[in-house]
Amino acid sequence: MQSSKSKPEVSIIVCHHLGDFIYKFVESVKASTFTDYEIIVITSDEKLATNGIKGCVTFHSTAMPAEKRNIGSRLAKGKYLAFFDDDVEVTQDCLYFLRQAFDKYKKIGMVYGKLYNMEHRNRFDEAGGFITSTGFIWSRAGQNEIDRGQYDEPELIFSGKSASCMIRRDVFEKIGGFDDDFEILGEESDLSWRVWLSGFHVLWEPNSVAYHAFNTKFKPAEKFYTSKRVQYNGCRNYITMLVKNLEWRNLWKMLIIQYLVWTYAAIAMIITGKANQGLNILKGLGYTLRKASYILEKRKKIQERRVVSDKDIWPNIFRRTPAGYYRQRFIRYLKIGLHG
Repeated sequence: MQSSKSKPEVSIIVCHHLGDFIYKFVESVKASTFTDYEIIVITSDEKLATNGIKGCVTFHSTAMPAEKRNIGSRLAKGKYLAFFDDDVEVTQDCLYFLRQAFDKYKKIGMVYGKLYNMEHRNRFDEAGGFITSTGFIWSRAGQNEIDRGQYDEPELIFSGKSASCMIRRDVFEKIGGFDDDFEILGEESDLSWRVWLSGFHVLWEPNSVAYHAFNTKFKPAEKFYTSKRVQYNGCRNYITMLVKNLEWRNLWKMLIIQYLVWTYAAIAMIITGKANQGLNILKGLGYTLRKASYILEKRKKIQERRVVSDKDIWPNIFRRTPAGYYRQRFIRYLKIGLHG
């Protein structure tokens, strides 16, 4: 690890709310083969921020993850920004392979690593995703899918999870960083889309491996993800992302589908006894209508900066979903209220 007086190549920025996951994350980073880094912890825990963690820069903020990552980027000194969640443990070569990808492949602006489920360590938490004709993202690794080597080749993807990723700092600053208004859920997909629109590529690097505690016995999703986060933010952020980043000729088709699907999901939730979840979806829809001019202003700035068309990047970011995917996903969403 670099001393505080020198400039590190990679700034590791980790969001922390409360709890002890952060200490195992830091331990795992310190065991890395790649050593040219600094660790910046943006924490909601005022006591932790005051006392600090050995070898880390700590900063107190009660903001949501998207804004916390932006705060960390402003404190960072590195040429590359690596974003992790605090409930992740990296393998020794995780950082090395993320960083190496920028030298190995042309026009790479952002890289996502392979995430395993921390409880079932040969099962995927994340293997990258693609945009679909509905505007929803297809995560190609099914829930807890066993890794049989099916995603073992580096390849271009639409996006992944910000629980383990790295981006060129100049690209991050050029496209405006994370959208603070997204708070949590989909903020990395929105960022990845803007990387693509800026003329750079987004890569899946399966040699970079980390383990994620989310949705395991160590961190049950239902305990940490409220309906406000899942239904309200999910609906609001999906629609906002599409409005911001798509060309008009593609946007109107997906918007119709989105409003129909989310409205149907809200009604189904209410009918099946999940009134709070259904009402949060309706609130999310209401936000996109109430704040339409604000979202369109964001869209205007992004569209003015884009250097490639949807047609140029579509072969790399778009995929058709497997048969029955949406039916299975919708049923799961109604049952447990989680995407994917």
